[in-house]
Amino acid sequence: MTESPAYTVESKDGDIEIRVYPGYILAQVDVVADYDQAIGMGFSILATYIFGGNKKSSKIPMTAPVSGENISNSEKIPMTAPVTEEAVEEVDDESENIPLYAPVNGESGEHTYRISFTMPSKYTLDTLPIPDDERIKFKEIRNQKMAVLRFKGRVNHKLANEEMVELKEWLNKNNIKPKSNFIVAQYNNPAVPGFFRRNEVMVEV
Repeated sequence: MTESPAYTVESKDGDIEIRVYPGYILAQVDVVADYDQAIGMGFSILATYIFGGNKKSSKIPMTAPVSGENISNSEKIPMTAPVTEEAVEEVDDESENIPLYAPVNGESGEHTYRISFTMPSKYTLDTLPIPDDERIKFKEIRNQKMAVLRFKGRVNHKLANEEMVELKEWLNKNNIKPKSNFIVAQYNNPAVPGFFRRNEVMVEV
């Protein structure tokens, strides 16, 4: 099974949940480009790290989802992409296995995007391999409360915006103020049909 960040559900209203994530670590890189290029470039940089581009030459099995955020504007819609263990090469006896996640976001036009992979739960900031690429930074998240809206379909910019607006309206109705950018997370392999895809819009509250 592909690892995803652990959480508990504090409350639920239809397709919307308030979740508490006890803690996780992000590997992040900032990319200046348009949406499609930023996703590809950021993903490539972080994928190189998990495929062995680090001081231990450790190869890292990937987890879901993949996420990110547009840090150029006040309104950001991070979008994520999935990763599967099949995409990871077999590791030799001297390599470490590091299950992984990652995040990716998007708007059209050239902006600065922060692309993130979530590191597996067994790692700490002290035990993660040091990246060969100095552009990659780590961020530790603790006790994060998120409002999350689940939805189906093949994510594009239009659908992401529609779902973000729905979650935003629910927050306003319930007098809950968002504390972060809105994130769109995708959990499935691209080959999975739209109706069966698991997607989420999430924001810290």
